[in-house]
Amino acid sequence: MITVRELIQVGGFAKNAVLAGEEFLDRELLGVTSFDSPDGHRWLRPGEFVLTTGFPFLTQKDSCEEGLTRLIDELVETGTPGLAIKLGRYIESLPPAVLAHAQNRQMPILSFPMEKAWSDVIVPVVQYINDKQRIELNRTHAIYERFHRHLTAGDPVSKLAELLHDLLQAPVSIQVPGCKWKWESPPEAFPADSEIGQKFGQTASRHLGMHPLAKSANGYPIRWLLHEQKVQGAIVVGQMDRELHAWEKVAIEQSAALLSLEMERMRSVAETYQRFRNDFLQLLLGGETHAQDVLTRKADEVGWKLADHYTVVVMGVSPHERTGIENWTENHGLLETLRPLLSSLDLAILFGLDQHNRVVLLVPTAAETAEAVGSMRQVLEAVRSFAWQQPVFVGLGRFHSGRAGIVQSYREAQISFRTALRGSSASAAANTVVVDFHDLGLERILFAEQPGTEASSLAREYLGRIREYDREKNGQLLQTLQVFLQADGNHAEAAAQLFVHKNTIKYRLALIRELSGLNPENGHDQLLLRIAMTVQSIGYPQAEAGIMAKVRRRGNLHG
Repeated sequence: MITVRELIQVGGFAKNAVLAGEEFLDRELLGVTSFDSPDGHRWLRPGEFVLTTGFPFLTQKDSCEEGLTRLIDELVETGTPGLAIKLGRYIESLPPAVLAHAQNRQMPILSFPMEKAWSDVIVPVVQYINDKQRIELNRTHAIYERFHRHLTAGDPVSKLAELLHDLLQAPVSIQVPGCKWKWESPPEAFPADSEIGQKFGQTASRHLGMHPLAKSANGYPIRWLLHEQKVQGAIVVGQMDRELHAWEKVAIEQSAALLSLEMERMRSVAETYQRFRNDFLQLLLGGETHAQDVLTRKADEVGWKLADHYTVVVMGVSPHERTGIENWTENHGLLETLRPLLSSLDLAILFGLDQHNRVVLLVPTAAETAEAVGSMRQVLEAVRSFAWQQPVFVGLGRFHSGRAGIVQSYREAQISFRTALRGSSASAAANTVVVDFHDLGLERILFAEQPGTEASSLAREYLGRIREYDREKNGQLLQTLQVFLQADGNHAEAAAQLFVHKNTIKYRLALIRELSGLNPENGHDQLLLRIAMTVQSIGYPQAEAGIMAKVRRRGNLHG
Protein backbone atom coordinates (compact mmCIF):
# COMPACT_ATOMS: atom_id res chain seq x y z
CA MET A 1 0.00 0.00 0.00
CA ILE A 2 1.02 3.60 -0.56
CA THR A 3 -0.36 6.90 0.69
CA VAL A 4 -2.02 9.70 -1.24
CA ARG A 5 1.07 11.76 -0.45
CA GLU A 6 3.24 9.18 -2.22
CA LEU A 7 0.82 9.08 -5.16
CA ILE A 8 1.25 12.85 -5.65
CA GLN A 9 5.01 12.38 -5.93
CA VAL A 10 4.99 9.22 -8.06
CA GLY A 11 2.19 10.42 -10.35
CA GLY A 12 3.91 13.70 -11.13
CA PHE A 13 1.30 16.01 -9.60
CA ALA A 14 2.22 19.65 -8.97
CA LYS A 15 2.93 20.80 -5.41
CA ASN A 16 -0.20 22.96 -5.46
CA ALA A 17 -2.39 20.14 -6.77
CA VAL A 18 -4.12 19.58 -3.40
CA LEU A 19 -7.48 21.37 -3.46
CA ALA A 20 -8.96 19.90 -0.25
CA GLY A 21 -8.10 17.45 2.54
CA GLU A 22 -4.39 18.24 2.85
CA GLU A 23 -4.43 16.93 6.41
CA PHE A 24 -5.52 13.50 5.17
CA LEU A 25 -2.83 12.80 2.56
CA ASP A 26 -1.47 9.92 4.64
CA ARG A 27 -4.53 7.80 3.91
CA GLU A 28 -3.51 4.55 2.28
CA LEU A 29 -4.59 3.32 -1.15
CA LEU A 30 -4.42 -0.07 -2.84
CA GLY A 31 -4.65 1.05 -6.46
CA VAL A 32 -5.80 3.72 -8.94
CA THR A 33 -8.78 3.66 -11.30
CA SER A 34 -10.80 6.08 -13.40
CA PHE A 35 -14.45 6.50 -14.36
CA ASP A 36 -16.57 9.02 -16.23
CA SER A 37 -20.03 7.51 -15.82
CA PRO A 38 -22.68 8.76 -13.40
CA ASP A 39 -22.81 5.45 -11.51
CA GLY A 40 -19.14 4.44 -11.87
CA HIS A 41 -18.65 4.54 -8.09
CA ARG A 42 -20.81 1.41 -7.79
CA TRP A 43 -17.97 -0.75 -9.16
CA LEU A 44 -15.20 0.68 -7.02
CA ARG A 45 -13.35 -1.39 -4.45
CA PRO A 46 -12.36 0.04 -1.06
CA GLY A 47 -8.89 1.57 -1.24
CA GLU A 48 -9.01 2.59 -4.93
CA PHE A 49 -8.02 6.20 -5.69
CA VAL A 50 -10.31 7.75 -8.36
CA LEU A 51 -9.46 9.82 -11.45
CA THR A 52 -12.30 11.62 -13.31
CA THR A 53 -13.02 14.56 -15.64
CA GLY A 54 -16.25 15.39 -13.84
CA PHE A 55 -18.18 15.24 -17.12
CA PRO A 56 -21.10 13.13 -15.79
CA PHE A 57 -21.98 15.83 -13.29
CA LEU A 58 -22.65 18.39 -16.03
CA THR A 59 -25.27 16.21 -17.73
CA GLN A 60 -27.16 15.33 -14.55
CA LYS A 61 -30.45 17.00 -13.64
CA ASP A 62 -28.85 18.16 -10.41
CA SER A 63 -26.42 21.04 -10.39
CA CYS A 64 -22.69 20.36 -10.66
CA GLU A 65 -22.32 21.28 -7.02
CA GLU A 66 -25.02 18.85 -5.89
CA GLY A 67 -23.62 16.07 -8.08
CA LEU A 68 -20.08 16.46 -6.79
CA THR A 69 -21.27 16.66 -3.18
CA ARG A 70 -23.23 13.44 -3.63
CA LEU A 71 -20.22 11.79 -5.31
CA ILE A 72 -17.97 12.67 -2.37
CA ASP A 73 -20.46 11.07 0.05
CA GLU A 74 -20.69 7.93 -2.07
CA LEU A 75 -16.90 7.64 -2.35
CA VAL A 76 -16.51 8.02 1.42
CA GLU A 77 -19.06 5.24 1.98
CA THR A 78 -17.16 3.03 -0.49
CA GLY A 79 -13.84 3.58 1.27
CA THR A 80 -12.16 5.64 -1.44
CA PRO A 81 -8.97 7.31 -0.12
CA GLY A 82 -9.03 10.28 -2.54
CA LEU A 83 -10.18 11.85 -5.77
CA ALA A 84 -8.44 13.70 -8.66
CA ILE A 85 -10.45 15.83 -11.12
CA LYS A 86 -9.14 17.08 -14.49
CA LEU A 87 -10.11 20.75 -14.29
CA GLY A 88 -10.40 22.91 -17.41
CA ARG A 89 -11.94 20.28 -19.66
CA TYR A 90 -15.54 20.23 -18.45
CA ILE A 91 -15.25 21.89 -15.02
CA GLU A 92 -13.22 25.05 -14.72
CA SER A 93 -13.05 25.02 -10.92
CA LEU A 94 -14.68 23.35 -7.95
CA PRO A 95 -17.29 25.35 -6.03
CA PRO A 96 -16.15 26.39 -2.50
CA ALA A 97 -19.07 24.43 -1.01
CA VAL A 98 -17.77 21.22 -2.63
CA LEU A 99 -14.24 21.78 -1.29
CA ALA A 100 -15.63 22.53 2.18
CA HIS A 101 -17.72 19.36 2.07
CA ALA A 102 -14.69 17.29 1.02
CA GLN A 103 -12.73 18.77 3.92
CA ASN A 104 -15.47 17.84 6.36
CA ARG A 105 -15.65 14.28 4.98
CA GLN A 106 -11.83 13.97 5.14
CA MET A 107 -11.64 13.33 1.38
CA PRO A 108 -8.45 14.60 -0.35
CA ILE A 109 -9.18 16.18 -3.77
CA LEU A 110 -6.38 16.80 -6.29
CA SER A 111 -6.28 18.82 -9.49
CA PHE A 112 -5.35 16.44 -12.32
CA PRO A 113 -2.95 18.02 -14.88
CA MET A 114 -4.66 18.74 -18.24
CA GLU A 115 -1.66 17.52 -20.26
CA LYS A 116 -1.54 14.10 -18.58
CA ALA A 117 -3.32 10.96 -19.68
CA TRP A 118 -4.85 8.55 -17.12
CA SER A 119 -2.08 6.06 -17.86
CA ASP A 120 0.56 8.67 -17.01
CA VAL A 121 -0.56 8.30 -13.40
CA ILE A 122 -1.98 4.78 -13.25
CA VAL A 123 1.05 2.98 -14.76
CA PRO A 124 3.80 4.51 -12.58
CA VAL A 125 1.63 4.22 -9.43
CA VAL A 126 0.87 0.53 -10.10
CA GLN A 127 4.57 -0.04 -10.83
CA TYR A 128 5.48 1.72 -7.59
CA ILE A 129 2.97 -0.39 -5.63
CA ASN A 130 4.31 -3.61 -7.16
CA ASP A 131 7.91 -2.62 -6.40
CA LYS A 132 6.95 -1.73 -2.86
CA GLN A 133 5.15 -5.04 -2.38
CA ARG A 134 8.14 -6.92 -3.77
CA ILE A 135 10.40 -5.12 -1.27
CA GLU A 136 7.93 -5.94 1.53
CA LEU A 137 7.92 -9.62 0.52
CA ASN A 138 11.72 -9.75 0.41
CA ARG A 139 11.96 -8.10 3.82
CA THR A 140 9.29 -10.41 5.23
CA HIS A 141 11.21 -13.42 3.91
CA ALA A 142 14.37 -12.05 5.52
CA ILE A 143 12.47 -11.70 8.82
CA TYR A 144 11.41 -15.34 8.74
CA GLU A 145 15.01 -16.33 7.98
CA ARG A 146 16.31 -14.36 10.98
CA PHE A 147 13.82 -15.97 13.32
CA HIS A 148 14.56 -19.40 11.86
CA ARG A 149 18.25 -18.87 12.68
CA HIS A 150 17.26 -17.69 16.17
CA LEU A 151 15.37 -20.94 16.77
CA THR A 152 17.93 -23.31 15.24
CA ALA A 153 20.70 -21.66 17.25
CA GLY A 154 18.73 -22.34 20.44
CA ASP A 155 18.84 -18.69 21.49
CA PRO A 156 16.72 -17.87 24.56
CA VAL A 157 13.68 -15.58 24.43
CA SER A 158 15.70 -13.01 26.41
CA LYS A 159 17.54 -12.30 23.12
CA LEU A 160 14.34 -11.27 21.33
CA ALA A 161 14.56 -7.65 22.42
CA GLU A 162 18.04 -7.43 20.92
CA LEU A 163 16.89 -9.19 17.74
CA LEU A 164 13.88 -6.88 17.30
CA HIS A 165 16.03 -3.81 17.95
CA ASP A 166 18.38 -4.91 15.18
CA LEU A 167 15.52 -5.57 12.75
CA LEU A 168 13.43 -2.46 13.46
CA GLN A 169 16.30 -0.07 14.17
CA ALA A 170 14.33 1.27 17.13
CA PRO A 171 14.45 0.73 20.93
CA VAL A 172 12.54 -2.35 22.06
CA SER A 173 11.27 -3.33 25.50
CA ILE A 174 9.74 -6.71 26.41
CA GLN A 175 7.97 -6.90 29.77
CA VAL A 176 6.14 -9.88 31.30
CA PRO A 177 5.76 -9.18 35.06
CA GLY A 178 4.47 -12.67 35.90
CA CYS A 179 7.67 -14.25 34.56
CA LYS A 180 9.82 -11.36 35.85
CA TRP A 181 10.94 -10.63 32.28
CA LYS A 182 12.10 -7.13 31.52
CA TRP A 183 14.48 -6.95 28.59
CA GLU A 184 15.42 -3.75 26.80
CA SER A 185 17.62 -3.06 23.80
CA PRO A 186 19.47 -0.81 24.10
CA PRO A 187 19.52 -1.02 27.92
CA GLU A 188 17.61 1.66 29.85
CA ALA A 189 16.18 3.11 26.66
CA PHE A 190 12.69 3.41 28.17
CA PRO A 191 11.56 5.61 31.08
CA ALA A 192 9.55 4.00 33.86
CA ASP A 193 6.07 3.26 32.48
CA SER A 194 3.18 2.06 34.64
CA GLU A 195 0.82 1.25 31.74
CA ILE A 196 1.86 -2.41 31.51
CA GLY A 197 1.80 -2.81 35.30
CA GLN A 198 -1.70 -1.35 35.47
CA LYS A 199 -3.09 -3.70 32.81
CA PHE A 200 -1.13 -6.76 33.93
CA GLY A 201 -3.45 -9.62 34.90
CA GLN A 202 -6.58 -7.72 33.86
CA THR A 203 -9.13 -9.05 31.39
CA ALA A 204 -8.51 -7.63 27.93
CA SER A 205 -11.33 -5.84 26.17
CA ARG A 206 -12.91 -7.51 23.17
CA HIS A 207 -11.25 -4.97 20.88
CA LEU A 208 -7.82 -5.57 22.44
CA GLY A 209 -8.32 -9.32 22.10
CA MET A 210 -8.95 -8.92 18.37
CA HIS A 211 -6.29 -6.21 17.84
CA PRO A 212 -3.44 -6.80 20.31
CA LEU A 213 -1.08 -4.58 18.27
CA ALA A 214 -2.04 -1.05 19.27
CA LYS A 215 -0.65 2.31 20.36
CA SER A 216 0.64 2.90 23.87
CA ALA A 217 -0.35 5.97 25.89
CA ASN A 218 2.72 7.81 24.55
CA GLY A 219 1.89 6.91 20.94
CA TYR A 220 4.45 4.10 20.41
CA PRO A 221 3.53 0.70 18.93
CA ILE A 222 2.72 -1.82 21.66
CA ARG A 223 1.95 -5.50 21.15
CA TRP A 224 -0.01 -6.83 24.14
CA LEU A 225 0.69 -10.42 25.16
CA LEU A 226 -2.51 -12.22 26.18
CA HIS A 227 -3.39 -15.60 27.66
CA GLU A 228 -7.04 -16.60 28.01
CA GLN A 229 -7.97 -12.94 27.49
CA LYS A 230 -5.76 -11.85 30.41
CA VAL A 231 -2.95 -9.32 29.85
CA GLN A 232 0.41 -10.98 30.60
CA GLY A 233 2.80 -8.33 29.29
CA ALA A 234 3.77 -6.42 26.17
CA ILE A 235 6.35 -5.66 23.48
CA VAL A 236 6.94 -1.91 23.15
CA VAL A 237 8.73 -0.26 20.21
CA GLY A 238 10.04 3.19 21.10
CA GLN A 239 10.82 6.31 19.06
CA MET A 240 8.50 5.27 16.25
CA ASP A 241 5.66 7.71 15.65
CA ARG A 242 4.74 6.41 12.17
CA GLU A 243 2.67 3.46 11.06
CA LEU A 244 4.49 0.12 11.01
CA HIS A 245 5.39 -1.53 7.71
CA ALA A 246 4.00 -4.99 7.06
CA TRP A 247 7.40 -6.64 7.52
CA GLU A 248 7.85 -4.83 10.84
CA LYS A 249 4.51 -6.18 12.02
CA VAL A 250 5.65 -9.66 10.99
CA ALA A 251 8.80 -9.30 13.14
CA ILE A 252 6.75 -8.19 16.15
CA GLU A 253 4.20 -11.00 15.68
CA GLN A 254 6.96 -13.60 15.39
CA SER A 255 8.42 -12.36 18.67
CA ALA A 256 4.98 -12.42 20.33
CA ALA A 257 4.45 -16.01 19.17
CA LEU A 258 7.81 -17.16 20.60
CA LEU A 259 7.15 -15.35 23.89
CA SER A 260 3.68 -16.91 24.15
CA LEU A 261 5.10 -20.40 23.50
CA GLU A 262 7.72 -19.92 26.22
CA MET A 263 5.09 -18.63 28.67
CA GLU A 264 2.89 -21.64 27.88
CA ARG A 265 5.84 -23.97 28.46
CA MET A 266 6.54 -22.29 31.80
CA ARG A 267 2.86 -22.57 32.77
CA SER A 268 2.87 -26.30 32.00
CA VAL A 269 6.00 -26.79 34.10
CA ALA A 270 4.51 -24.69 36.90
CA GLU A 271 1.27 -26.70 36.90
CA THR A 272 3.24 -29.95 37.11
CA TYR A 273 5.33 -28.51 39.94
CA GLN A 274 2.17 -27.24 41.65
CA ARG A 275 0.85 -30.74 42.34
CA PHE A 276 4.02 -31.54 44.25
CA ARG A 277 4.00 -28.12 45.88
CA ASN A 278 0.46 -28.71 47.16
CA ASP A 279 1.68 -31.91 48.82
CA PHE A 280 4.60 -30.06 50.37
CA LEU A 281 2.27 -27.35 51.70
CA GLN A 282 0.27 -30.06 53.49
CA LEU A 283 3.43 -31.03 55.37
CA LEU A 284 3.85 -27.48 56.60
CA LEU A 285 0.18 -26.80 57.32
CA GLY A 286 -0.47 -30.17 58.97
CA GLY A 287 2.24 -29.69 61.56
CA GLU A 288 3.92 -33.01 60.86
CA THR A 289 7.31 -33.26 62.50
CA HIS A 290 10.19 -33.46 60.04
CA ALA A 291 13.89 -32.73 60.38
CA GLN A 292 14.95 -29.37 59.00
CA ASP A 293 17.19 -30.97 56.38
CA VAL A 294 14.25 -33.10 55.14
CA LEU A 295 12.03 -30.02 54.72
CA THR A 296 14.82 -28.12 53.00
CA ARG A 297 15.42 -30.98 50.58
CA LYS A 298 11.71 -31.33 49.78
CA ALA A 299 11.44 -27.57 49.25
CA ASP A 300 14.39 -27.68 46.84
CA GLU A 301 12.71 -30.49 44.91
CA VAL A 302 9.72 -28.24 44.13
CA GLY A 303 11.81 -25.13 43.47
CA TRP A 304 11.14 -23.31 46.75
CA LYS A 305 13.43 -21.77 49.34
CA LEU A 306 12.16 -21.94 52.91
CA ALA A 307 12.06 -18.87 55.16
CA ASP A 308 12.17 -19.09 58.96
CA HIS A 309 8.71 -17.64 59.58
CA TYR A 310 5.47 -17.33 57.63
CA THR A 311 2.07 -15.70 57.96
CA VAL A 312 -0.79 -17.62 56.33
CA VAL A 313 -3.54 -16.34 54.02
CA VAL A 314 -6.53 -18.48 52.94
CA MET A 315 -8.53 -17.48 49.85
CA GLY A 316 -11.46 -18.76 47.85
CA VAL A 317 -14.06 -17.63 45.33
CA SER A 318 -17.04 -19.72 46.38
CA PRO A 319 -19.61 -17.97 48.58
CA HIS A 320 -20.28 -21.37 50.16
CA GLU A 321 -17.78 -23.84 51.48
CA ARG A 322 -17.90 -26.76 49.08
CA THR A 323 -15.86 -29.81 48.26
CA GLY A 324 -15.55 -31.72 45.03
CA ILE A 325 -14.72 -30.87 41.47
CA GLU A 326 -16.66 -27.56 41.38
CA ASN A 327 -14.78 -26.14 44.34
CA TRP A 328 -11.46 -27.34 42.94
CA THR A 329 -12.19 -25.88 39.50
CA GLU A 330 -13.10 -22.45 40.87
CA ASN A 331 -10.18 -22.16 43.26
CA HIS A 332 -7.68 -23.69 40.83
CA GLY A 333 -8.71 -20.95 38.39
CA LEU A 334 -8.15 -18.39 41.14
CA LEU A 335 -4.71 -19.85 41.83
CA GLU A 336 -3.73 -19.67 38.15
CA THR A 337 -4.87 -16.04 38.00
CA LEU A 338 -2.91 -15.25 41.16
CA ARG A 339 0.26 -17.01 40.02
CA PRO A 340 1.62 -14.22 37.76
CA LEU A 341 0.48 -11.55 40.24
CA LEU A 342 2.31 -13.20 43.13
CA SER A 343 5.34 -14.05 41.01
CA SER A 344 5.67 -10.38 40.06
CA LEU A 345 6.06 -9.40 43.74
CA ASP A 346 9.55 -9.35 45.19
CA LEU A 347 8.49 -11.88 47.84
CA ALA A 348 9.22 -15.61 48.01
CA ILE A 349 5.58 -16.55 48.66
CA LEU A 350 4.65 -20.23 48.87
CA PHE A 351 1.22 -20.85 47.39
CA GLY A 352 -1.06 -23.71 46.42
CA LEU A 353 -4.29 -25.51 47.32
CA ASP A 354 -4.93 -27.04 50.74
CA GLN A 355 -6.84 -30.26 51.42
CA HIS A 356 -10.12 -28.32 51.22
CA ASN A 357 -9.18 -27.02 47.73
CA ARG A 358 -8.80 -23.47 49.01
CA VAL A 359 -5.94 -21.24 47.94
CA VAL A 360 -3.28 -20.89 50.64
CA LEU A 361 -0.47 -18.33 50.66
CA LEU A 362 2.49 -18.54 53.00
CA VAL A 363 3.94 -15.03 53.14
CA PRO A 364 7.54 -14.85 54.45
CA THR A 365 7.53 -12.77 57.62
CA ALA A 366 10.68 -11.67 59.45
CA ALA A 367 8.75 -10.85 62.63
CA GLU A 368 5.95 -8.57 63.72
CA THR A 369 7.79 -5.59 62.28
CA ALA A 370 7.07 -2.78 59.85
CA GLU A 371 8.78 -4.90 57.18
CA ALA A 372 6.37 -7.78 57.85
CA VAL A 373 3.36 -5.46 57.71
CA GLY A 374 4.69 -4.10 54.41
CA SER A 375 4.94 -7.61 52.94
CA MET A 376 1.34 -8.40 53.80
CA ARG A 377 0.23 -5.01 52.48
CA GLN A 378 1.91 -5.78 49.13
CA VAL A 379 -0.01 -9.03 48.88
CA LEU A 380 -3.35 -7.43 49.78
CA GLU A 381 -2.82 -4.53 47.38
CA ALA A 382 -2.10 -6.97 44.54
CA VAL A 383 -5.23 -8.98 45.38
CA ARG A 384 -7.48 -5.94 45.84
CA SER A 385 -6.26 -4.16 42.71
CA PHE A 386 -7.33 -7.02 40.46
CA ALA A 387 -10.70 -6.74 38.71
CA TRP A 388 -12.15 -10.10 39.82
CA GLN A 389 -15.12 -11.45 37.88
CA GLN A 390 -16.73 -12.75 41.10
CA PRO A 391 -16.28 -12.11 44.84
CA VAL A 392 -13.01 -13.29 46.34
CA PHE A 393 -12.91 -14.07 50.07
CA VAL A 394 -9.66 -13.67 52.01
CA GLY A 395 -8.82 -14.73 55.56
CA LEU A 396 -5.62 -13.57 57.27
CA GLY A 397 -3.89 -15.34 60.11
CA ARG A 398 -1.52 -13.69 62.57
CA PHE A 399 2.25 -13.96 62.79
CA HIS A 400 3.59 -16.86 64.87
CA SER A 401 7.25 -17.73 64.80
CA GLY A 402 8.83 -20.93 63.56
CA ARG A 403 7.42 -23.97 61.78
CA ALA A 404 4.84 -24.52 64.53
CA GLY A 405 3.70 -20.96 63.97
CA ILE A 406 2.58 -21.89 60.45
CA VAL A 407 -0.01 -24.29 61.89
CA GLN A 408 -1.34 -21.64 64.29
CA SER A 409 -1.46 -18.97 61.61
CA TYR A 410 -3.21 -21.39 59.24
CA ARG A 411 -5.85 -22.22 61.87
CA GLU A 412 -6.50 -18.51 62.36
CA ALA A 413 -6.61 -17.83 58.62
CA GLN A 414 -9.26 -20.55 58.20
CA ILE A 415 -11.43 -18.95 60.88
CA SER A 416 -10.99 -15.54 59.23
CA PHE A 417 -11.89 -17.07 55.87
CA ARG A 418 -15.11 -18.61 57.22
CA THR A 419 -15.98 -15.26 58.74
CA ALA A 420 -15.37 -13.57 55.37
CA LEU A 421 -17.68 -16.08 53.66
CA ARG A 422 -20.49 -15.05 55.98
CA GLY A 423 -19.70 -11.35 55.69
CA SER A 424 -19.30 -10.83 59.42
CA SER A 425 -16.79 -8.12 60.39
CA ALA A 426 -15.67 -8.04 56.74
CA SER A 427 -14.26 -5.01 55.05
CA ALA A 428 -15.01 -5.11 51.32
CA ALA A 429 -12.77 -3.43 48.75
CA ALA A 430 -14.22 -3.63 45.24
CA ASN A 431 -15.00 -7.34 44.76
CA THR A 432 -12.70 -8.59 47.51
CA VAL A 433 -13.76 -9.39 51.10
CA VAL A 434 -10.84 -9.46 53.55
CA VAL A 435 -11.02 -10.47 57.22
CA ASP A 436 -8.00 -10.20 59.53
CA PHE A 437 -7.85 -12.46 62.60
CA HIS A 438 -6.60 -9.45 64.58
CA ASP A 439 -10.08 -7.93 64.21
CA LEU A 440 -12.10 -10.96 65.32
CA GLY A 441 -13.78 -11.44 68.67
CA LEU A 442 -16.67 -13.80 69.18
CA GLU A 443 -16.33 -14.97 65.56
CA ARG A 444 -13.20 -16.82 66.60
CA ILE A 445 -15.37 -19.43 68.29
CA LEU A 446 -18.45 -19.14 66.08
CA PHE A 447 -16.50 -20.06 62.94
CA ALA A 448 -13.83 -22.32 64.44
CA GLU A 449 -13.65 -25.91 63.22
CA GLN A 450 -13.00 -26.98 66.83
CA PRO A 451 -14.70 -24.43 69.11
CA GLY A 452 -13.29 -26.07 72.23
CA THR A 453 -9.70 -25.69 71.09
CA GLU A 454 -10.33 -22.10 70.04
CA ALA A 455 -12.03 -21.27 73.37
CA SER A 456 -9.02 -22.61 75.26
CA SER A 457 -6.70 -20.63 73.02
CA LEU A 458 -8.80 -17.51 73.58
CA ALA A 459 -8.62 -17.99 77.38
CA ARG A 460 -4.83 -18.36 77.30
CA GLU A 461 -4.44 -15.35 75.05
CA TYR A 462 -6.69 -12.96 77.00
CA LEU A 463 -6.00 -14.14 80.55
CA GLY A 464 -2.38 -15.29 80.32
CA ARG A 465 -0.80 -11.89 81.06
CA ILE A 466 -3.37 -11.16 83.77
CA ARG A 467 -2.56 -14.45 85.50
CA GLU A 468 1.17 -13.71 85.19
CA TYR A 469 0.64 -10.24 86.69
CA ASP A 470 -1.24 -11.67 89.66
CA ARG A 471 1.48 -14.26 90.25
CA GLU A 472 4.35 -11.78 90.07
CA LYS A 473 2.69 -8.92 91.97
CA ASN A 474 0.42 -10.93 94.23
CA GLY A 475 -2.44 -9.13 92.55
CA GLN A 476 -6.17 -9.77 92.51
CA LEU A 477 -7.00 -8.91 88.92
CA LEU A 478 -8.56 -12.28 87.99
CA GLN A 479 -10.66 -12.27 91.15
CA THR A 480 -11.74 -8.67 90.47
CA LEU A 481 -12.67 -9.55 86.89
CA GLN A 482 -14.72 -12.55 87.99
CA VAL A 483 -16.63 -10.57 90.63
CA PHE A 484 -17.20 -7.65 88.25
CA LEU A 485 -18.65 -9.98 85.61
CA GLN A 486 -20.84 -11.71 88.20
CA ALA A 487 -22.11 -8.25 89.25
CA ASP A 488 -23.09 -7.63 85.58
CA GLY A 489 -20.66 -4.74 85.30
CA ASN A 490 -21.83 -2.88 88.42
CA HIS A 491 -18.79 -1.07 89.90
CA ALA A 492 -20.37 -0.39 93.27
CA GLU A 493 -21.61 -3.95 93.80
CA ALA A 494 -18.22 -5.40 92.83
CA ALA A 495 -16.46 -2.99 95.21
CA ALA A 496 -18.80 -4.00 98.04
CA GLN A 497 -18.16 -7.71 97.49
CA LEU A 498 -14.39 -7.20 97.46
CA PHE A 499 -14.42 -4.68 100.35
CA VAL A 500 -12.55 -2.07 98.30
CA HIS A 501 -13.30 1.42 97.03
CA LYS A 502 -15.11 1.79 93.69
CA ASN A 503 -12.08 3.64 92.28
CA THR A 504 -9.94 0.58 93.04
CA ILE A 505 -12.27 -1.50 90.87
CA LYS A 506 -11.91 1.05 88.05
CA TYR A 507 -8.10 1.06 88.41
CA ARG A 508 -7.95 -2.75 88.26
CA LEU A 509 -10.27 -2.82 85.22
CA ALA A 510 -7.94 -0.38 83.44
CA LEU A 511 -5.04 -2.77 84.13
CA ILE A 512 -7.08 -5.70 82.82
CA ARG A 513 -7.86 -3.73 79.65
CA GLU A 514 -4.15 -2.99 79.18
CA LEU A 515 -3.05 -6.59 79.74
CA SER A 516 -5.80 -8.40 77.79
CA GLY A 517 -6.65 -5.92 75.07
CA LEU A 518 -10.34 -6.29 76.01
CA ASN A 519 -12.52 -3.73 77.77
CA PRO A 520 -14.47 -5.39 80.64
CA GLU A 521 -16.96 -2.51 80.52
CA ASN A 522 -17.86 -3.21 76.86
CA GLY A 523 -20.72 -5.64 76.23
CA HIS A 524 -19.01 -7.52 73.36
CA ASP A 525 -15.70 -7.81 75.22
CA GLN A 526 -17.53 -8.86 78.39
CA LEU A 527 -18.90 -11.91 76.60
CA LEU A 528 -15.40 -12.90 75.46
CA LEU A 529 -14.07 -12.45 78.99
CA ARG A 530 -16.94 -14.52 80.42
CA ILE A 531 -16.06 -17.36 78.03
CA ALA A 532 -12.38 -17.04 78.88
CA MET A 533 -13.11 -17.03 82.63
CA THR A 534 -15.36 -20.07 82.30
CA VAL A 535 -12.63 -22.00 80.51
CA GLN A 536 -10.09 -20.71 83.06
CA SER A 537 -12.22 -21.77 86.02
CA ILE A 538 -13.55 -25.21 85.11
CA GLY A 539 -11.99 -26.16 81.75
CA TYR A 540 -13.63 -26.41 78.37
CA PRO A 541 -14.95 -30.02 78.42
CA GLN A 542 -17.06 -29.34 81.52
CA ALA A 543 -18.17 -25.88 80.41
CA GLU A 544 -18.80 -26.73 76.77
CA ALA A 545 -22.59 -26.77 76.86
CA GLY A 546 -22.91 -23.47 78.70
CA ILE A 547 -20.29 -21.64 76.63
CA MET A 548 -21.63 -22.76 73.29
CA ALA A 549 -25.15 -21.83 74.32
CA LYS A 550 -23.91 -18.30 75.01
CA VAL A 551 -21.95 -18.22 71.77
CA ARG A 552 -24.89 -19.40 69.68
CA ARG A 553 -27.26 -16.93 71.32
CA ARG A 554 -24.79 -14.15 70.56
CA GLY A 555 -24.33 -15.50 67.02
CA ASN A 556 -28.08 -15.38 66.42
CA LEU A 557 -28.02 -11.74 67.41
CA HIS A 558 -25.23 -11.15 64.85
CA GLY A 559 -27.13 -13.01 62.15
